[in-house]
Amino acid sequence: MKYAEAHGAPMKVGLLLCQIRPEMGEPERNAETVVKLMGRADVVVLPEMFMTGYGAPLEGLEDRVETAVGIVSDACRDMDKAAAVGSPGWTDEGVTNSLLFLSPDGDSRYDKAHLARFGAYSEDGFTPGMRPALGSYHGVRFGLCICYDVFFPEVLHGRSLAGSSVNLCCAASGVQSKPFVDKVLPARALENVTYLAYVNNVGPMAGLEMHGCSRGLDPFGRTVAECDGVGTAMMTIDTDELERSRKERRHLDDFRRDVEWYRGWLEKSINSITSSPVRSRGGPAR
Repeated sequence: MKYAEAHGAPMKVGLLLCQIRPEMGEPERNAETVVKLMGRADVVVLPEMFMTGYGAPLEGLEDRVETAVGIVSDACRDMDKAAAVGSPGWTDEGVTNSLLFLSPDGDSRYDKAHLARFGAYSEDGFTPGMRPALGSYHGVRFGLCICYDVFFPEVLHGRSLAGSSVNLCCAASGVQSKPFVDKVLPARALENVTYLAYVNNVGPMAGLEMHGCSRGLDPFGRTVAECDGVGTAMMTIDTDELERSRKERRHLDDFRRDVEWYRGWLEKSINSITSSPVRSRGGPAR
């Protein structure tokens, strides 16, 4: 339970943004890197597909990835730490692009829902996820998303409404996407009044030049930590500060939960628009 025994007291969590290059196709060695980083913070966050490297061939790696994930998961329990790390996942439907949140509270997995299939990006080999996910560390909740997901506000908004104090986005974002990422990250933090940790790959990978620019943002969308090149940066999650921010900006409390925005209101709106007669100003329907 914890989180100062279910919110009886505030809590501070040290979160390490790890803009680290993986070893391509070497999940065991990448797991060793994660475990070493865990000694430096309460929670460490690694980039998209870090466990194998983004774009590495995945054939024959399922058992090795499972072993590597087990190494990190066991270390989280032994060290009382948490790790969020990008990894492929294998299901009956196919291979997923996943973000694992490994923690003494229990392990969580989010499968990327919005696969990038435009420009230089090609993720047709992955199966899209169908469910949102939360991770937990000592009762502090973490919303999970991956790269392109961050451009769909309902993903992290839903996690914030479900109680996340921190939203995580691991990424494999090329330099061509940086101007858009720079705009959307502050918006995602502020609209949800929730801490946001964005951790990107850096350097050449899978035919792209990853722009890095990993950063942490406070609940008002202000950058509080950022990485420069290969390296790490620390941010602090302060649940007391989060509570004060949410009293000042009541976006989550004031959200209209009684309105069925998507399956209800949005579908009805679309249908009403497409079925309405077109009228000229002051004239008959035509």
